[in-house]
Amino acid sequence: MMRINQFLTAGVASAALMVATSGAVAQVAIDQSSTNNSAVSNLATSAVATGAGNFGLGASASVSASGAVSSTSATAINQAFNTPTIGAVTQSATNAAAGAIGNTGTLTIGAGTAGSGASASIGASGSVAGLSFAGIGGTGSSTFAGQTAGAVTQTSANAAGVTNSGSIVGGTGLVLGGNAASAMISGTGASASVSKTAIDATSFGASTIGATSQTVTSSGTVGNTSTGLTVGAVSGIGSSASVGSTGASGSVSVATIGGVGAAPGDIAGTTVGAVGQNISNTGAVANTSSGFTVGALSGAGSSASVGATGSSSSIAVAALGSTGIGASTIGNITQSSTNSNTTGVTNTGGTVTTGTISGNGAGVSISATGGMSSVSASSNGSDGVANAFGTIGQTTASTGPITNTGTIAAGLLSGVGSSASVSATGAASSFSASSISDVSVGTPTINVAGLTQSTTNNALSTVNNTGAITVAAGNMGTGASASVSAMGAGSFASFRSVK
Repeated sequence: MMRINQFLTAGVASAALMVATSGAVAQVAIDQSSTNNSAVSNLATSAVATGAGNFGLGASASVSASGAVSSTSATAINQAFNTPTIGAVTQSATNAAAGAIGNTGTLTIGAGTAGSGASASIGASGSVAGLSFAGIGGTGSSTFAGQTAGAVTQTSANAAGVTNSGSIVGGTGLVLGGNAASAMISGTGASASVSKTAIDATSFGASTIGATSQTVTSSGTVGNTSTGLTVGAVSGIGSSASVGSTGASGSVSVATIGGVGAAPGDIAGTTVGAVGQNISNTGAVANTSSGFTVGALSGAGSSASVGATGSSSSIAVAALGSTGIGASTIGNITQSSTNSNTTGVTNTGGTVTTGTISGNGAGVSISATGGMSSVSASSNGSDGVANAFGTIGQTTASTGPITNTGTIAAGLLSGVGSSASVSATGAASSFSASSISDVSVGTPTINVAGLTQSTTNNALSTVNNTGAITVAAGNMGTGASASVSAMGAGSFASFRSVK
């Protein structure tokens, strides 16, 4: 389940480009390098408290600790973009072995509703490289110009231990009611991300991102020991609540959420050049958070998840609750995702308790994964369009034990294509195209030039899952699923349409 919020706000410092563009069109090349060689601690006395009240569009509250961050973002909230044409983007973020990262701060949330694109987050991260474009519509403006970036080269490396012990306190009365609203607790070793997101837009011009190269490595231990998370209803389209730990991750995302275009193509697609991802984790990864409670999941594509992942390479194109959208194109894709450590990947996130899961495509999951490579095109309650991909090559491997323990206690699983899962996976390579309750379905819904997958779970790499799911009595929704599984290695290609 793709978590859209992670491409919007990750609780780390960012560099926002707000440069006037009157006159001749300028092209701005960006070269960023950040290196941390010392320990960073956000102490227990560090705290943010919000009283009762709503979060506005794109509002955020966060408590975090980070080692090295190289970030470029262009964000328009209820207003037009004020961004130059961006040329080549080169980013390097290095957190050295001496740069142990710890966050024990607290975020206290009062009752209220989180608006579209709003977020509450707690986290610790070693190294971060990020490029993002985000347009969040409102009463002032829901019309956005297309955004452009040249070739993107990202290198993110973490060699130190990263631990998040901070928690979100309260939250029972926080309703994730806005589209793509989120609440997140996380620990991350190294990450690189490129994203273009349209939320509640009525129009968005065609956007272009050049060839993208991501090299991400993490060798330090990564842990999340928070006391868990409690939030109210998850009712916004694509809204999410998550708790987890990740060793190394690389991601490219194009998402349209809650868009209302009057005519086909008003919310234009995005063209991304060839994508190469080389992701590697060699440190132990553990999530030992202690429980997770959310209200009803009624938003289309809404999610609640608890997990631990060694290495993750992902590319996603998604349309949730949107009309008048155009097709996106991504060039040839090469993914390599490798997890290798003797301690392994462990998730013992306890019990996830939810209300009724009625949103179409809504999902709840508890998981531990060694290595993952994924490419997905998903459409939910939207106009189906024929997104296109070049050739796709995926190589995924994992070495070391994988352990997952968890229980889901959920209300009725009634949404079309909704799901509940508890799983442990050594290595997985996945390509998927899905259509859930779409207004129309493209013919075909996706075009792919070719697909090659190689997936290996190596010797002495045990996979253990202890899971249970209980859902309330009643009729399950069309195409709904509940599953408990353990798997060593899997290569998957899936094409699914449900209504």
